Amino acid sequence: VCDNDWDINDATVVCRELGFPRAFLASGRAVYGQGTGPILMDNVECRGSEAELQHCIFNSRHNCHHGEDASVSCYATRIRLRGENATDQKGRVEVFRNGMWGTVCDNDWDMNDATVVCRQLGFPHALSANRRAAYGQGTGPILMDNARCHGDELELQHCPFTFRQNSHCRHTEDAGVSCGPKIRLRGENATDSKGRVEIFQNGVWGRVCGDFWDFDAATVACRQLGYSRVISAPRKAAYGKGSGPILMDTFICLGSEAKLQHCIFLLRGYTNNYYCRHDKVASVSCGKRF
Repeated sequence: VCDNDWDINDATVVCRELGFPRAFLASGRAVYGQGTGPILMDNVECRGSEAELQHCIFNSRHNCHHGEDASVSCYATRIRLRGENATDQKGRVEVFRNGMWGTVCDNDWDMNDATVVCRQLGFPHALSANRRAAYGQGTGPILMDNARCHGDELELQHCPFTFRQNSHCRHTEDAGVSCGPKIRLRGENATDSKGRVEIFQNGVWGRVCGDFWDFDAATVACRQLGYSRVISAPRKAAYGKGSGPILMDTFICLGSEAKLQHCIFLLRGYTNNYYCRHDKVASVSCGKRF
């Protein structure tokens, strides 16, 4: 497909056709490499509501070359949390299936199922598996029932379940979850309120480099952990060097962010000391819970 007139509406149709809820980027100029063979579509003009890209207006004749191949980036998550008092960490579980969002019935709903949901959403573990519409009743179809996960699946949709678009369940039985935070404090003499900062990213726990670590960054870390203020922001492995990858570096926080992941930072993943020595990992000491 040639990238002339290629935009987010076109990309949204492609992502939905592939089974994803929506697109977040429509790219041109062969950002994923040049294809081979014929270029079959050009000047695609979608409204965004079409079921297939071929249902959009387009030209089958073109003057393009493969340096103009179109691309998309889709939101991979086919699951979300919604409801009363819901956050990105807790709420009513909703799944995307057959082009629509729907809820999950709480029959057989347990911690194994909740663990898979939380991991799919990028959290390390589940704190609770909620039943009986704990986060309010949803609307629309009930798409899953009798989920029976082992707990090690990558997605809820990989678990055995019953597909019930016309389920015998009611929305008073909507399932929910509460997930564990993506931050923790560890180290020598560490407590719930002080220690070496570790974050959960891409399925692993790792440390934070102390370069540019300051009181504003520490304030955000303490807030994310449930504390209203910060006492100190040590940079030089005050609670021990720890082990494993150093995942985040060069923080620029305003101090008002809800999470460290909302600050500007460099995402690392190295285990050597090329960028950051292990004796420079960041720590915090927090005071007074909310």
